[in-house]
Amino acid sequence: MAGVTAPRTLRSKRSLNLRFDIPISKTSRFWDALSEGNFVTTKCGDCGRTSFPPQPDCPNCMSGNAEWVELGTDAELLTFTHVLITPTSFVDHDPYLVAIGRVKGGINILAWVEGGDPLKLKPGDKLKVESRKDEQGSPYYVFVIA
Repeated sequence: MAGVTAPRTLRSKRSLNLRFDIPISKTSRFWDALSEGNFVTTKCGDCGRTSFPPQPDCPNCMSGNAEWVELGTDAELLTFTHVLITPTSFVDHDPYLVAIGRVKGGINILAWVEGGDPLKLKPGDKLKVESRKDEQGSPYYVFVIA
């Protein structure tokens, strides 16, 4: 637009390192199961709502009566995006795929997709949830093409 100038900004060439300490004592069973290749979450023992990610307290009725349930590792691709311009926090990663997949019980989860071809992926494709460990040994999960 004519007459509009961009706001002044400062650009830094310094790296930004972020560290998050997330307490997991009430959801440690999820991380332990993930380390063993199992995929679990919580279900409220009072109202029956299943939550993902696992919640120590039900977001629906606020009960602390959580039960652990198996989600399995089979998933169906709902949608995905191919990230070509990586955010600063992922600058060391190649372009990557992020998807939403539906697992048992109608639970939708978000994860990176390993080994997927963005030109061949389509909603309805079968996925598997697999566990991985990062450089520090912390578990995380990804989708792989089934």
